[in-house]
Amino acid sequence: MKTLFNLIVLMLLVNNLQAQQQAVYSNFLMNDYYYNPAIAGSKNVHVANINYRNQWVGFEDAPVNMNANFYGSLNNKGKVGYGASIISEKSGLTNTTGIYLNYAHHFKLSKTVKLGFGIQPGFIQYRVRLYDAILADPGDELLTGTVYSANAVDVNAGFNLYSKKFFVMGSVQHLLGKQIQFTTYNSSLAFHFNGIVGYNYLFKKKKIELQPSLMIKYNKPVPVQITGMLKGTFNSKYWLGLIYRSDDAIGVSLGMMIKERFNIGYGYDYSMSKIRKYNSGSHEIMLSFIITKKRPTLDEQDDKLNNSIMEEMKKTMEEKEKSN
Repeated sequence: MKTLFNLIVLMLLVNNLQAQQQAVYSNFLMNDYYYNPAIAGSKNVHVANINYRNQWVGFEDAPVNMNANFYGSLNNKGKVGYGASIISEKSGLTNTTGIYLNYAHHFKLSKTVKLGFGIQPGFIQYRVRLYDAILADPGDELLTGTVYSANAVDVNAGFNLYSKKFFVMGSVQHLLGKQIQFTTYNSSLAFHFNGIVGYNYLFKKKKIELQPSLMIKYNKPVPVQITGMLKGTFNSKYWLGLIYRSDDAIGVSLGMMIKERFNIGYGYDYSMSKIRKYNSGSHEIMLSFIITKKRPTLDEQDDKLNNSIMEEMKKTMEEKEKSN
């Protein structure tokens, strides 16, 4: 009877992983590549990122998530994108490790608007540390020293419609799901749908940029989750973001850009749900490094040339006024 009970507990443990197949990051814009493979190649530079989140500090066995990735475009032209990423997610007795490759292609719809599509195949391994489980019958050796392991072949896909002023993107995680039969965990993968929209308001005279954005996440049977963020950037260097996640948390995110290459950020969010009694909030650390210098576009080169001409004309006019 004890053996049957433990087997039932094991099955419930594995099945409950379906609601935890994608990590939660409050600053989703510094983790946009994690949520959408169409980001690769959209920024005309090569970027390396490391993101770490310690969720619900003080709550025993709370989720700890990390993702590291690298992406860019062929010859930094922003047309053919590629990348690779590693994820590591721990929650309670469960560990998830994933390795992904990435391909994306971007099309110019107009002078200012581009559309990109991305696909991200990968491999996932789920592990449950049964030897750390607290059993109802300590004398039962069925689960002693045992690790349950399951594997899955995974594919994510997404699109990204963007310009300097706005972005609209959507993606689907775990696209294959139950279509793969030869692995031990594909049958348990659930579709995850993500949508992100945002707009950039630039106030040149005050050197301020405001960026309201919204992320919508859904995976059955978990209710739709909406995260809103208002981010302000001063002098293209210092930034601050206010975050609200529906029925879950409020938070703040801040950081700075160093020498236009290194972006460092920190985020904190405070739980608003009933679990707030048992934790002191969640922490995020975000590091992003631009490996290659951005190549100026033709429009940017034209703007630079026009500005230099205007400056020369202005100087000439000032000299004439002084001479008169």
